[in-house]
Amino acid sequence: MSRYDDSIKKDSLYRNPRVIVLAIDAMLIMLGFGIVAPSMSYYLIALEGGLTQPPGPGYIVPADVVASFSLIFGVLMATFMGTRTLLARYWGGFSDTHGRRPVIIVGLFGYVLLLVFFGLAQNWFHLLLVRAFQGVVSAMVWPTAEAALMDIVGSERRGEGLGVYMMVSTLGFILGPGVGGLLYNFCRDFLLLPVPDVFRVPYFIGALIVLPATIITAIILKETAPGKLDLPSNQEIPPLACELSNPIEPPPVENLLEDMNQKTRRMINALYLMSMFNGIAMGLGQPIFQLFLMSRITTDIGLIGLIISGAGAVGLFFSIPSGRYSDRRGRKGLAVWGAVGSRISLGVLPLTTNLVQTSAVWIGQSATMSISEPAMRAIQADIIPWSLRGKLFGTLQAFFNAGATIGPIAGGALFAYFSLIQIPIGPLLIDGMGVPFWIASVLGLIGAYLLWKYVEETNPVKIIETKRENPVKDAT
Repeated sequence: MSRYDDSIKKDSLYRNPRVIVLAIDAMLIMLGFGIVAPSMSYYLIALEGGLTQPPGPGYIVPADVVASFSLIFGVLMATFMGTRTLLARYWGGFSDTHGRRPVIIVGLFGYVLLLVFFGLAQNWFHLLLVRAFQGVVSAMVWPTAEAALMDIVGSERRGEGLGVYMMVSTLGFILGPGVGGLLYNFCRDFLLLPVPDVFRVPYFIGALIVLPATIITAIILKETAPGKLDLPSNQEIPPLACELSNPIEPPPVENLLEDMNQKTRRMINALYLMSMFNGIAMGLGQPIFQLFLMSRITTDIGLIGLIISGAGAVGLFFSIPSGRYSDRRGRKGLAVWGAVGSRISLGVLPLTTNLVQTSAVWIGQSATMSISEPAMRAIQADIIPWSLRGKLFGTLQAFFNAGATIGPIAGGALFAYFSLIQIPIGPLLIDGMGVPFWIASVLGLIGAYLLWKYVEETNPVKIIETKRENPVKDAT
C-alpha cells in the first residue's frame, strides 16, 4: 500500500476543509429552508385570503379550507421538483466537464435571491414562479455537491463521508423548523404582524443565513471535476468498485465497458427506478404530512416546527454510525431495511390522533431514513464511475425528482378528496385521510424491493477486493 493510500485512511474527514465546506453549504441551505418549512402552507392560504388571523393555539383552520388549497400546495411543490428534474442531469454533466465549483457557487447565490423574492410574493402565482426557479438552482447545487464530495473522500470512505455530510446538513434542518416556529411566534405575539406579513419575515432571515455559504465556498472549495484536472490517463476512469469479478490486473477498457453494459448497467437502471418510486413516495408524503398536521393535529406553527426539529435531531444520531457501519460491514442491508422501516412508519402516521403519537411515529420515520440514506448514497457512488459521477448523479436526481414532481400533485388531489370522507369496508368505516399515506408507503416499499432484488453488495469488505479507486483529494 502506498504512502498516499495510508494518508487517505488516516486523514480525518472532520478536519478536511473541503468536506466541511460542502457540508456547511448543505447545512445553511437546509437551515434557511427549514425556517420557512412550518409556515409555507399557511403562507399560501394567507396570500389567497383563506386566513383571517395568524394561526396559533385556539385557532383551527377548517378542514374544508385546507382541502380546497391542498392541490395548489401540491402544485407548488411539484413545480420545484419539475424544474429540478429537467435540469439535474444537465448541470451534473456540465460540472463533469466545466467544473463543479462555479456551478455550486452560482446555485448558492441563486438560493439567496429567491428566498428574498419568496418573501415579497403577493399571490400564489408569484410563489409558483419562485418555486420554479428554486428548482433550477437546486439542480445546480445538490447533485454537483455530492459528486464533489465523492471525488474528495474516495471509494473506501464514502459511507463515512456521506454520514458526515448528512449529519451536518441535517443539523440545519433540525434547527431550522424550530427556529422558524419561534420566529413566527415572535412576529405574531411581540411584533403583532398581521396576515400575511407575519409569514414573510422567515424568508428574509433564511436569505441572510444562506448568504455566508456562498462566500465560504468561493474561498475554500477547490475544483475536483475530471474535466478540469490534469491527471495521468490511468486515473481518468478508475475501475468501478462494484465490479464483482476477481481480476489480479485491471481488465482492458473494452472488457470494463462490456461488463458495465451488463452487470453495472443493470444495477444503475434499478437505481433509476428505485429513485423514481422513492421520489413519488416522498412527493406524496411531504405535502400531506403538513396538511394532516394543520387539519387534524395542531395549527400551532411553533409546535409543528418542534415536531420536525425533534424528529430530525433523533435521526442525526444515526447518520455517522450507519455510514461507518456500511463501510465496514456492508451497505445493502442498512439501505434496504432502513428504507422499509421508514415506509412502514409513514403508513402508520395517519392512524395517530394526538401530538404525542404523531411525534413518536415521525421520529421513528426520521431515524430509519437516516440509517438508510448514507448506505444508499454510498452504493450509488460505488457503482458510478468517477468520470461520469456528476452526470449520473444528476440522472439519479432527475428520476427521483420526476417522481417527486408527480407525487405532490397526486398527494394534493388525493388529500382534497379523501380527507373529507370515510370509506366503508364491511362493518368498519376507514378514515379516508390515510389513503394518500398508504399509497406513499407502498410505493416506497417497491423502491426498497428493487434495491434488494437487483443491486448487489458493493462494500469492499463484503466483496472480493479489486483495484482501489484513487480519490483526487490531493489533486484539489
